[in-house]
Amino acid sequence: MEIMETRKLTAGTKALMVFAFAVMSGFMWRVRGDEGYGSMWGMFAVGVMFVLFIFAFFGNRRKMSYEAIPIAVILLGITNGSWGTLNTQMGGYLSGDLPFPGAEQAETVAISPFSGLWIMLLLGFGWMPLFSLFIGLLFSKKEYKLKHYLALIFIFYAVVLGFQFFAAHFIMPFINKEATEMFSKGLIENGIPFSRMRAYIYNFGSAAWSKTIPFGRNYFASIRAISYAAGALISSLAALAIMKDGITALISFLFNIISAVSITLADAFLIIDSDAGFLARVNAPAFLKGGSWSLWEYFTGFLLGFGMMLVLVCLPERITRGEGRFEYREPFAKKWFHILYSAVLTLAFTFGATAARPFGIRIAEQLAKRGLAVNPDRLSLIIIAAVCVLCVAVSFAAAKRNIAARGLPVPVPMRTEDFCLKAAPAYFGITGILYFFTGDAYILKFPFREIKNLSALTGMLRDGSFITLLIMILSFVLFYILYFSACKKAVRKK
Repeated sequence: MEIMETRKLTAGTKALMVFAFAVMSGFMWRVRGDEGYGSMWGMFAVGVMFVLFIFAFFGNRRKMSYEAIPIAVILLGITNGSWGTLNTQMGGYLSGDLPFPGAEQAETVAISPFSGLWIMLLLGFGWMPLFSLFIGLLFSKKEYKLKHYLALIFIFYAVVLGFQFFAAHFIMPFINKEATEMFSKGLIENGIPFSRMRAYIYNFGSAAWSKTIPFGRNYFASIRAISYAAGALISSLAALAIMKDGITALISFLFNIISAVSITLADAFLIIDSDAGFLARVNAPAFLKGGSWSLWEYFTGFLLGFGMMLVLVCLPERITRGEGRFEYREPFAKKWFHILYSAVLTLAFTFGATAARPFGIRIAEQLAKRGLAVNPDRLSLIIIAAVCVLCVAVSFAAAKRNIAARGLPVPVPMRTEDFCLKAAPAYFGITGILYFFTGDAYILKFPFREIKNLSALTGMLRDGSFITLLIMILSFVLFYILYFSACKKAVRKK
C-alpha cells in the first residue's frame, strides 16, 4: 500500500508529535555533545532529525523539497556557538579560566546571577536564527527567490558583524560589568595596549587567543552571544518589515524565544551542582555528580523540541495544511547540476557525512583503547573518508538513475514527505547505535555485574552517568513508540 501525502493531524496526533519530537530532540541534543559529534557537526546531526521529522508531517508543500533538506541542516550548524564560561554565571560567579601573570591560580569573582540569566537568554536566542528563519519561510505562502534568501542572510550577518565590531562592546558592561573589567585587567597585565574592542577585532574569530587572556574566553563568548541575538532579532523583523511576511517572522521569533528559554531553564542542573556561587553551600543531589552536564544537554533539547513542535501544531490549519497532489518541477536548469546537488548534499552529506564523522572517530578511539590502533586520529580520517566516498558513490548512482535515466525531478522515487517519514526512524536508529555501542559509550563499560541486589541497584540510581544512560535508553524506545503511533494516526493509505 502506498503512503499518500495527506496527513490527518487530530488533537491526539499532535500531542503524540509534540512528545515524540521532545524526546527525540533531547536524545539528539545529548548526543551532539558526545565524542565524535560536538560543535557544528553535532548540530548537523540534530538538524537532520529536526528536518526529517518536520518534513514527515508537514512536508506536503512545494517549498519542503528534497533540495531544502541539506540547506536547513547546514543553516542550523553554521550558527552553532560556544558558551565558554557563560553557563555557570547564573550561579553568581565568574571564573577567569587561567591565572593572571604571577598568580598561582585563576581568579573567581562574584557577579549578579541576573547577569548570567541575561547572557544565557541571549545565547539561546541567537543559537539557531537562520534555521528558525528558514523553517518559517517553508511554512509561509510568500514566494521567495534566491535573492530574497540571500538578502535575509546578508542582513543577519551584517547585524552580527556590526555588533561584534562595535555595538556589543558598549552593551556588555550593562549585562556584566565585572566581566568587562576583568578582561580589561587581563589585557593590561599581559602587556597588551589595546582596548577590549580593539583586542577583540584584532583577534576576531580566534577562540584560541581568547583563552590565553584571563577572562578572555568569557568576554569573546559574551560578545558573540549578544551579536548573534541581535542578528536573530533584526532578521526576523526584516522578514516582517521588508518581505511583509508575518508567518516567517512569527515562527522564527518564537523558535528563538523557545531556544533561549530552554537552554536557560535546563542550566539549573549546572547551577545546583556547582561548588561555587550562591549555592556553594547547598549539597547537590548525588545523581547530579557526574551527570549535571549531560542532563543540561538533554533537557535543553527536550524543552526546545517540545516548544518547537508545540508552536507548529498550534499554527492555524490554513498555514500547516498541505498542498495536495502536485507535480514536482525540475529545481535546476541543468540536469547534471541537479544530479550533483542531490548526490553530494541531499543524500551523501545529510545521511552519510553527518554519521560518518562520529562513526570514524568513535571506532578509531575504541580500537586504540584496545591496542588495535596506533594512531587513532589518522585511522579516524581514513574511516571517515572511506565511508563518505562510499556514500557519494551510492548517492550518485541513485540520483543518476532516477533523475537522468528515469527522468524524475527527485533523487528518490518517493514524495519528500513519504521519504522523510521513513528516513527519520532509520537515521535515529543509526545515531542510537553509534551512541550506545561505539567509542567511549557508557553502556559498554557499565558495571552490570555489580548489580547483584536491590541495594546495589539503588546505589547505581544515585550515579549521574547511570541516570543519563537510563534517560537516553528510555527516550530512544519512547521515541519509536510515540513516532509510529503518530504516523499510524496521521498517515492515510490507499
